[in-house]
This record gives sequence, structure tokens and C-alpha cells, in this order.
Amino acid sequence: MSGAIKRIDTIKSMAVFQDFCWASSVRDDGNNIAEFKEINILYGRNYSGKTTLSRIIRALETGSISDKYNSPQFQLSFDDGSSVTQDSLNGHDHVVRVFNEDFVKDNLRFIVDELRPSVHLLF
Repeated sequence: MSGAIKRIDTIKSMAVFQDFCWASSVRDDGNNIAEFKEINILYGRNYSGKTTLSRIIRALETGSISDKYNSPQFQLSFDDGSSVTQDSLNGHDHVVRVFNEDFVKDNLRFIVDELRPSVHLLF
């Protein structure tokens, strides 16, 4: 079985994350490097990076990163000691499922397709 995501070590050239380093940015109250827990809730203002983070994690599922970024770089660490980068998305055994905006656009087009014909039910 694959390990859980421990942290996103680095992110470069991806939207608001130009040179993000987890070890220097994500600390607990005792100034120790924090790690993801079993359940994590990511929240923030618009354009704060939530979608970018979900796209990085979804790349583990799809095997490719969104084409919305030019030369993206990232590294994720797992609690089993392994890591994945943008160059090794197809060479890992981690099972990941992400339900984000991109998933909806790719798999639930009928919800977001503005050109769909209207449906009228008559009783």
C-alpha cells in the first residue's frame, strides 16, 4: 500500500507559488516543520493557491500537470519515504483521488456546459 502525503516540499513557477519551500514556510507552534495530518482542510481567499495545490495533488492521479503553468516544478514527500516530482508523475504507486474544478470540467461537463440545450419536464 502506498504512503500518505506528508508535505509538498517545493513549488516553483506555479501561479502564486514562485519559490515555495515547505520547510521554511509551514511550521507548528513550536517552530517544528509541520506535516499533513490524516484529514486536512485547505482554505483561503481567492487567488491564494488552493486550486494550484489541488492541481499538484491531482497530477498524481492523472499523470500530468495542468497546462495552465509554464515550466512547473514541485516535489511531494510521502510518509513511506518516497517522493514524487513533476518528472516522476507516471512512476509512482500512490493512489490519489481529487475532486476539484478540473475534475468537474473533465468528467462532469454536462454541469458546466453553458451550451447544453435546456430540458423541460412536463407533467
